[in-house]
Amino acid sequence: MPWGAIAEISQIVSAFALVISLIYIAFQIRFARLAAADTSRTARGEGVREIDLAMVNNRELRENWIKSSNLKSIYEELGSELDLSVDATLQVDTICQVWMRLHWGQYQSITVPEDLKDLERLVAAFYSAPPMLNCWKKSPYGRKIYDPKFVKFIEDAIKKSSR
Repeated sequence: MPWGAIAEISQIVSAFALVISLIYIAFQIRFARLAAADTSRTARGEGVREIDLAMVNNRELRENWIKSSNLKSIYEELGSELDLSVDATLQVDTICQVWMRLHWGQYQSITVPEDLKDLERLVAAFYSAPPMLNCWKKSPYGRKIYDPKFVKFIEDAIKKSSR
């Protein structure tokens, strides 16, 4: 075989290897970006969870929050539905918010339809009864703060549970 033909074959093989390498790198960058987004979401969630734990465990902080947020009437209404004081309602609502953020994080990270169905079953059972249903609908931090796709997912799951 002449050296020219060998050189041409080598160039073709090298070009093919380069294309394969670039495709591999593109996939690695994409997966690294997704992993970084999940890590960031997890870190934010942990930070919020620490704040929530402080709220649940500190009566003075809850009282100050109610007084400064102008949300007392909303918590009075929600509390009457749950048969709780304003303070106890804020505690329960804070715990419900933890669950909502956990489910939102799961929803945002799901890529497999089977996992989405599992989450839908869990949400349907969990959100179809008090206190989650009440907090989802009436809390100032319930469905109002989430993106429309997640809200629709939760609402559809609740509807399915009531059939």
